[in-house]
Amino acid sequence: MQNKLLSKKLEEFKKYIGQFILKRRSSVKSIHSLRVNSRELLSLVSVDDPFSTELKKVIKQSNKIRDMDVFIQTYLGSLPKKYILKLDIKTIKKFINKKREKKIKELHLYLKSLVIPHSAEFENNVHNKSLKSIKIETLNQEELHKYRIYIKKRLYNEKNSTPLDEERVEILTKIKDLLGKINDNYNGLKRLNHFVVKHKLYKEIQDFTNIENLKIFKEFKNIEDEYGYAL
Repeated sequence: MQNKLLSKKLEEFKKYIGQFILKRRSSVKSIHSLRVNSRELLSLVSVDDPFSTELKKVIKQSNKIRDMDVFIQTYLGSLPKKYILKLDIKTIKKFINKKREKKIKELHLYLKSLVIPHSAEFENNVHNKSLKSIKIETLNQEELHKYRIYIKKRLYNEKNSTPLDEERVEILTKIKDLLGKINDNYNGLKRLNHFVVKHKLYKEIQDFTNIENLKIFKEFKNIEDEYGYAL
């Protein structure tokens, strides 16, 4: 049953990648979809299988594209208008779009060389429902990032479990999204510092970002208090 499921997913992924290349997909939505499909398949493939490494490369190739998309659409879009008006948004977007085009070409080049097997070794830990005993007490970017990565892996495993626990999937998705927002805000602020921004303006945006992250962190802690880590 497991091998049949994985073989089916591999065939679906092969067709998906074929269409991705054929239609030269590069939109924000397409990149997001590619990453989701890759991560979901990765959760089924054993870490000992060579194809696991290839899937990780697909994700790595798209990481910087995704970060640029989030910076433009999500981070800058979340800033109050009073800050946006003081930033040279046109120059920032022009610079980012040029870099994005280069990364898109590199991604498509890699996907064209990607060999997707008919079968692979199944990840036998998919049905392991235990969560790590981790306590996040402060807004620490490094610790939150590590936990977010774990939650994402846990979520994809849950989605492939039978029977599907919809409540657990919903809770894990909420945690993933909240921690993702915090991580995106930190990265957005860091990327903004690469451009010419007046010190006073940057400090104001930094303070705004920190306040927003604290709000999101409190929301995350509320979910922890309600459900705990023993999901």
